[in-house]
Amino acid sequence: MKLEPYSYVLPRERIAQRPAQPPESARLLVADRGTGEISHTSFARIGDFLRRGDRLVFNETKVIPARLFGQGGSDGAAEIEVLLVEQQGPARWLCMGRPLWRVRAGATVTFGTALEARVIPSDHVDRVILEFSSRVPGRHVVGLIQEAGTMPIPPYIRAGHGDEQDVADYQSIFARQDGSIAAPTASLHFTESLMSLLQREPGADVSTVVLHVGTASYQPVVVNGQLRAPASERFCVSSDTLAEVGATRASGGRVVAVGTTVTRALETAVRLPLGAPQGATELFISPGFEFRAVDALVTNFHQPGTTHLLLVEALLGRDLLGRCYEEALREGYRFLSYGDGMLIV
Repeated sequence: MKLEPYSYVLPRERIAQRPAQPPESARLLVADRGTGEISHTSFARIGDFLRRGDRLVFNETKVIPARLFGQGGSDGAAEIEVLLVEQQGPARWLCMGRPLWRVRAGATVTFGTALEARVIPSDHVDRVILEFSSRVPGRHVVGLIQEAGTMPIPPYIRAGHGDEQDVADYQSIFARQDGSIAAPTASLHFTESLMSLLQREPGADVSTVVLHVGTASYQPVVVNGQLRAPASERFCVSSDTLAEVGATRASGGRVVAVGTTVTRALETAVRLPLGAPQGATELFISPGFEFRAVDALVTNFHQPGTTHLLLVEALLGRDLLGRCYEEALREGYRFLSYGDGMLIV
């Protein structure tokens, strides 16, 4: 596949390092697909663009403290960063490591005084398998990983070094089920007070899905001149949510996906046999895609040349997508995970 993703120049100073406070005070760019009109407001006024009978769908995944900083290498003192990707046993994880060449099979990486991990031989090219163990009698590995890990904020935010503030900032109010290594960031703008308001006026309905965010945000989309599909991600869409989505559309309401992760989960679920809306999705949403579940989208401003932008382009078209991003840059919007957002209707 040679489809080129939309790209643009993103100045470093436009990448938000902390979210707006309160979260709903973030700016909101609204793009109307029918008219091509672009308008500006704040997330606190998102209800002005919703209608009674619309259904907001959120992701209930919870971000785990998946980034660990340790020491290893030949002298045991080299700085090593590990990102937990997929649990493969009680104490065994498939991980991304940096610098990868220092994380060799048979080596040991230590994380403070209580936790260590042995590198297990594998056939992975860009991943490593770590078997964790406790260095303190009576301490369990699961708890030690929780203590040693930090919130896996992206590398473009403070070089990926999360802190106590990120524990709250990088988790949505809908987070229920552990499993993500990145936040579904579009939902970070929503607070309990804003949700209460939206359910009263205009009277929006709410549904939820689960999609555990994986490495798609960390991987380049173009490899050796070819477009690479996003990594598969685990998801679950309940039969109740599917029924609610179908009823909303049948009655003339709009299904408003809050985030690209919700879009991927819903569009996967409606393509599966009845009664099987869970598992791992490999759906790649790009220009030309036929949306069967999602009518509108709440999303953030994404990195240049990413699969997230391809998904947004599939909904907006390249011309309107380009105008939105050019205007957001011109108007001083804050970009990426902790930045401002966009509503596409």
